[in-house]
Amino acid sequence: MDMNLRTVCLAAALLTACTPRTPDVTTEPFGTLSTGEPVTLYRLSNGTGSSMEVIDYGCRVVRICVPDRSGRIDDVVVGYGDITSFETGSERFFGALIGRYGNRIGGASFPLDGDTVYLTPNETLGGRPGHLHGGTKGFDRVMWRGEALLEADRAGVRFSRLSPDGEEGYPGNLACTVTYWWTKDDICRIEYEAATDKPTVVNLSNHTYFNLKGQHGGYVMDHELQVEADHYFRNTAQYVPDGAMLPVEDTPFDMRSPHRIDYAIDTPDPQLQIMRGFSVCWALRNQTGELTRAANLYSPRSGRGVETWTTEPGLLTYTGRGLNGRMIGKNGVPLEKFGGMLLETIHFADSPNRPDFPSTVLRPGERYRSVTEFRFYAK
Repeated sequence: MDMNLRTVCLAAALLTACTPRTPDVTTEPFGTLSTGEPVTLYRLSNGTGSSMEVIDYGCRVVRICVPDRSGRIDDVVVGYGDITSFETGSERFFGALIGRYGNRIGGASFPLDGDTVYLTPNETLGGRPGHLHGGTKGFDRVMWRGEALLEADRAGVRFSRLSPDGEEGYPGNLACTVTYWWTKDDICRIEYEAATDKPTVVNLSNHTYFNLKGQHGGYVMDHELQVEADHYFRNTAQYVPDGAMLPVEDTPFDMRSPHRIDYAIDTPDPQLQIMRGFSVCWALRNQTGELTRAANLYSPRSGRGVETWTTEPGLLTYTGRGLNGRMIGKNGVPLEKFGGMLLETIHFADSPNRPDFPSTVLRPGERYRSVTEFRFYAK
């Protein structure tokens, strides 16, 4: 299924040039899982030559093809290009929907209404069990039902699934939908919704790595990052916040104005030593639940940029230290250390164990809603 990426993006652009300049959704087979289940790819085109591709296994973003400052279209998503790699590769989260709870819950347990909820532990850090990204079989590891959507100025796909009571330890039957839109303005909009029949916790996000130089871009440390945050969280050896929300001023995490990413990575800061690179959560400034600008990532080399807007209170950035060169991505490209940048909009890690953090509890009769937009541009 893996194809030459430049050919894929070029073919989409040429097809657009030969057809009416309106959004469109097409589907095609994307191989089969080891269970024999067929996987479908949805290509969302906006009529201007740009496109986005997602699959129904884990609601994964596979490609986003956008122009650089010269108009050259390339794929800016780092990750695998075939279903076998997505299912069995050592990096399981490329492009995926993360749930039921994105990021970590310390001790793989949390209190809820006087009881203790025990989750599936799927990692051990500092001698303590933990629960990461929804557990052993999180939302990234299951099939979703897809429905193509088409409007005058955007193309989309809505994925839905019922997560059963007790899945990975979480209480409640959780009915979830996630909708991806690709607009004529090169905006990837992700809408999350969920409802439950028992009190539970929910924290959904997307785990797409970006390299704005394209598929052969290599190192992302020459990208410039700006974050709308005055504070960040200090992590423990278990990679969960210790409760301290620290000012960014006079630290390598001061990204209130744009800086090259290696500006921070090369600084001998204790938090950078713990995380071995950027894996930091910022508390976004003046976040009230409205769609607000969170960050801007820009490649001076290509001229491509992406603004992140979100209703979430936090932004987790990760510089891909776990990419090791032995993972093979699309078009046979080795996925090197620091070869991709994650911009994960999210509630704070370990919130169920932190009553001082914004709550992630969802109760019957309530509706979980969250929106994130990645707004691509070139200059």
